Amino acid sequence: MNFAKLTVIAAGMSLMPVFAIADDHGEDHDYSTVNRVQYVNECIAANGDMNVYEGTHKCSCVIDKIAADFTETQFEDLSTAYKYKNMPADKGAQFRDHEEISSDMKKYEKTVVDAYRTCRITR
Repeated sequence: MNFAKLTVIAAGMSLMPVFAIADDHGEDHDYSTVNRVQYVNECIAANGDMNVYEGTHKCSCVIDKIAADFTETQFEDLSTAYKYKNMPADKGAQFRDHEEISSDMKKYEKTVVDAYRTCRITR
């Protein structure tokens, strides 16, 4: 191997820790692309005053903030409960009255509100 190739390899390897540090922004759970896209689409639909470009960036920011605090399974459970908790009578009771879900629901709601504020989405 010649000296130029070794220099390129060494330079690339020396930058790897820098990229790892720059990408480390807390514990970020790896959500499936489908969950991220679905959340962004629902967020854009719920906040119709944004154009697609603005909505995509702001709503992606929100799901990134949520992913920092919840695993994908927790997110799926809590977002489902959040959607259906206001259903009348017994239909919504399983989401409203479930002890474990209701305690985590407060943290989820706070995380979403804080994420909306941080990502500059006004409701």
